[in-house]
Amino acid sequence: MVAAGFTRRKIRTVQTLGEKLSRARKRKGVDLIEAELATKVRAKYLEALESGDFEFLPNDIYTKGFLTVYAQYLGLDAKKIAELYDLERSSRKSEDDQTFLTAKPVKEKSLVITSKMVVICLAALFCLSAVVYIVFQVLSFASVPRLVIDSPNRDLIVESETIKIIGVTDPGVNLRINKEAIPVTSDGKFEREVTLQSGLNTIIVTATNKANKEASKVVIVERKVKTAEK
Repeated sequence: MVAAGFTRRKIRTVQTLGEKLSRARKRKGVDLIEAELATKVRAKYLEALESGDFEFLPNDIYTKGFLTVYAQYLGLDAKKIAELYDLERSSRKSEDDQTFLTAKPVKEKSLVITSKMVVICLAALFCLSAVVYIVFQVLSFASVPRLVIDSPNRDLIVESETIKIIGVTDPGVNLRINKEAIPVTSDGKFEREVTLQSGLNTIIVTATNKANKEASKVVIVERKVKTAEK
């Protein structure tokens, strides 16, 4: 029932470009393939125009050319159809730009150094240093000790009663010269004067570490005694 003084009126909905084209084609009683054959416009472009998928269309110049031909074929006002396309195209572009502007910016993650991270790094560094130290000690313990005789650096023939043995080895080793224990300095240096007998003298220098690894050097010294002149 309609109240007195009022008339019933149908509200007209605004048709989109795609709806206008689709309805006009259906009124004409043709499908997209028939429309393609008649207009020489690919059916996929006609379908994109009717569905509003503008992103699948070529640039505006070609698209407006397709629209003009299609509108004339369907009996529509080509000028109004072109204006409707421009309106929807600009509206769609404005919506896309707005969406891009309102999108949340990607936040770059920055490295924040905390006291916990510092403690962890220091602990890791300490553990690494401990491992390196242990490995070094094990290798040193298991290897043959270093032993270098600096003087004399070769076999000699001398006339003096004594000769000085000078050299260097690893700190902490048990050093012996002809089975006699010789003290070694903190940096591994040693020095000992050895009494020579007449003739050949064999001097054996031995360094033994805590793992009973041994290094030896042999020095041959010949002592010639001066004879009294007649």
